[in-house]
Amino acid sequence: MNSLAVVVAFILLPYYLPDSPITQDVNKLPEEAQTWYKQGQLTSINGYKVFSIYKKCSNPKVVNPPTFVLIHGFPSSSYDYHKVLDGLLSKGDVFMHDHIGFGFSDKPVQNFTYSLTEAADNCLATWEMFGIKKAHVVSHDMGDSILTEILARRHRSMSCDNDSITFTNGGMKYSMINFRIGQRMMSSSLGPYFSMVNSKLGLSRVFSSQLKSVWGPNSDHDEMMKEIALITALNDYKGGTKIMHKLIYYLWDRAHFEFRWFSALSEIDVPVRFIWSDSDAVSPMSIPRFFRSFVPGAKFEVVQDAGHFYMLEKPKEWLLKITNIL
Repeated sequence: MNSLAVVVAFILLPYYLPDSPITQDVNKLPEEAQTWYKQGQLTSINGYKVFSIYKKCSNPKVVNPPTFVLIHGFPSSSYDYHKVLDGLLSKGDVFMHDHIGFGFSDKPVQNFTYSLTEAADNCLATWEMFGIKKAHVVSHDMGDSILTEILARRHRSMSCDNDSITFTNGGMKYSMINFRIGQRMMSSSLGPYFSMVNSKLGLSRVFSSQLKSVWGPNSDHDEMMKEIALITALNDYKGGTKIMHKLIYYLWDRAHFEFRWFSALSEIDVPVRFIWSDSDAVSPMSIPRFFRSFVPGAKFEVVQDAGHFYMLEKPKEWLLKITNIL
């Protein structure tokens, strides 16, 4: 078989393979994911079921506990924060949710753009439903851009005020992102095809190698692979793997709306922090350095020897830095 025939066969093969079964049963997920699911609830937000966790401070000695709101990134879920939840609860209340298309939330195939503006709409609607009026907001990865979209609306309509803002390891400056191969493939015109290949041929495991590349250089290998397996399992749940090309649409929003978000950041009037890992392969240190020049009064903290998923790699250190705002 010549090389052209191999290419043609590879292109056509997915069209003739049956769809892989979609896991809709939480009880078939890894035990850790089931435990996380039991801590939260599904609520209808703008016509879709959104998974959220809202817990009150566990320390009775804390008077008028603050609220921490956590915003997750791509391609993961609120589970990113499972190692730091108990520690945060000793300091205050904690709220987090899975964006639509991620984790345990609904993953619509049609009539949903998966834009950052939609994600911001649903963040605000979710916070309003749970009565969150004031919070220390901590974002990560894609969540950084969702938060900047929310901040850009701050003087027009906000259901939640901010005690402080903390950005961590997000591609907030589009031209400075070190895109992974998987990101480039999924965000290209061939994205729908690659989503189909992933779901039918099991190539979503290739995505695991992409995630490995953004962990810190000295990470515990077994622990890293365990976390990546959970991220992958929660992507597969409810057919999320089939819509990866839709989920990554947010990258185009970053390129298109940066000017609006940067303007909002230059006018911010609450404490702002950029906490960044020095060994992040996808969102390098050049990104927070870029913001030094025009975000008034912002504090910049560098995390040594950590990668993109700082809260998973060094949860104790993450907790100390995040709660240092109190």
